Amino acid sequence: MSQGNATLPEMGFASDFDSEERTQLGNFGEFILLQDGEALITEGQTQDSLFMVVSGTFHVQTEMTGRSVLLGTVKAGDTIGEVNIFDPGNASASVVSRSLSEVWRIDRNRLEQYLEAHPRTAARLLVNVATQLSKRLRKTNEKVAMAREAMMDSF
Repeated sequence: MSQGNATLPEMGFASDFDSEERTQLGNFGEFILLQDGEALITEGQTQDSLFMVVSGTFHVQTEMTGRSVLLGTVKAGDTIGEVNIFDPGNASASVVSRSLSEVWRIDRNRLEQYLEAHPRTAARLLVNVATQLSKRLRKTNEKVAMAREAMMDSF
């Protein structure tokens, strides 16, 4: 875990936190550097962490159908792992760095410790993460609706 001054950047779920709040939260997690092509999360493996992309780009992909399918791209300020931080389990997709990248990571245990130590800021964090997750769900619903409509039009 990070030691000392591990201040989160003013972006993503920490965009409305002041410097002290970003440092407090940053110190409950750790910063991780990844090379191009390095997996952050592997589909099917246990995953109980929340990540914020600090820099770089990641591909989210699945091999559920037997071949690699790109589900989306995440970039600086985006979150990864928000489903499993609330409902720990196996990762439903792999997340692979597509450039030299940096993420900040907090696991569920450390998040619970942060909730106890800083409940007001933690409540804002959870609302911000839920908001990002809700936006992603809306976009997915729109894509599914358009794909369904296109499929129905082909018959």
